[in-house]
Amino acid sequence: MIITKTPYRISLFGGGTDHPSWYKKHGGEVISFAIDKYCYISTRILPPFFDHRYRIAYSKVETVDDFKKILHPVVREAIRKFSPNLSLEIHHDGDLPARTGIGSSSAFTVGLINSLLILQDKLISSRELANEAIELEQIDLMENVGSQDQIACTLGGMNYIEFGGNLNWEATPMALSSDFQESITNRIVMIYTGITRMSSDIQANLLIDLDKKLTTMQRTTELTRECRKIFEEEGDLDLIGDMLVESWSLKREMNNLAITPALDDVWDKAKLAGALGGKVLGAGGGGFCMFWVKEDGREEFLNNFNLGTYVPVRISNIGSTCILK
Repeated sequence: MIITKTPYRISLFGGGTDHPSWYKKHGGEVISFAIDKYCYISTRILPPFFDHRYRIAYSKVETVDDFKKILHPVVREAIRKFSPNLSLEIHHDGDLPARTGIGSSSAFTVGLINSLLILQDKLISSRELANEAIELEQIDLMENVGSQDQIACTLGGMNYIEFGGNLNWEATPMALSSDFQESITNRIVMIYTGITRMSSDIQANLLIDLDKKLTTMQRTTELTRECRKIFEEEGDLDLIGDMLVESWSLKREMNNLAITPALDDVWDKAKLAGALGGKVLGAGGGGFCMFWVKEDGREEFLNNFNLGTYVPVRISNIGSTCILK
């Protein structure tokens, strides 16, 4: 049996510029970091004593005799590409709910591909693993998703990721001192709103008339660069709050499905509770929000903000890895 552990992620700045429809023409830049909440995939070769060849357990349980009959699209296509001749039992467990903006879909894809390859003693690099996940989601499944999540979930840590050309990307790890990383962690308050949504559907709306959003997308890239400079110089973290406020408005301009009236209401309550800034994670529309608070201000914020579910998180320096073989 193989068990892989793959982190979810928080995308801080640059979301949208990592979509190939944009970065093939204009390039893209993103800052994101893996968090200490994980997707676990356990995979084993099914013994030849059952009347089915595949048993897939996630929010549903599927037992079929042909992988083409598997309903879960990622599982079906991953088996088709990487292990079509194996009889398999696959279980998924996640620390956080799916379709909530923390990169759960890509974490699942990365972890599953990693499991199927390790099960067959096929070793590939982290870069190859991220590229395989990108190709599966964007090309094989034709989903409207970007390219940052697969990279973040594969590599772990905090990264500055640059995109350009067809599938050209470079991830530069952000070398943060332990004290500065702790300061960042202490500013983050992640709240689950309870609203689930389909990221691919919301992303599709972002891609409409994308070239007409040039100014907004370019400003998104500028904010990413400004954040990188603050982190590299270990500068004033209060400034990140102001940048997130601007990013909230930019996200609404780029995609009117990303920021709903309900989420604006959440943001208004967060400001009253003392948040310096905030963002809807992932494509938007619901799921998790991340709020940025003043130094040592988390407890006061939570005392004043009685909405949703608080989930404590830290930066995880571990990417997708095998924890049992």
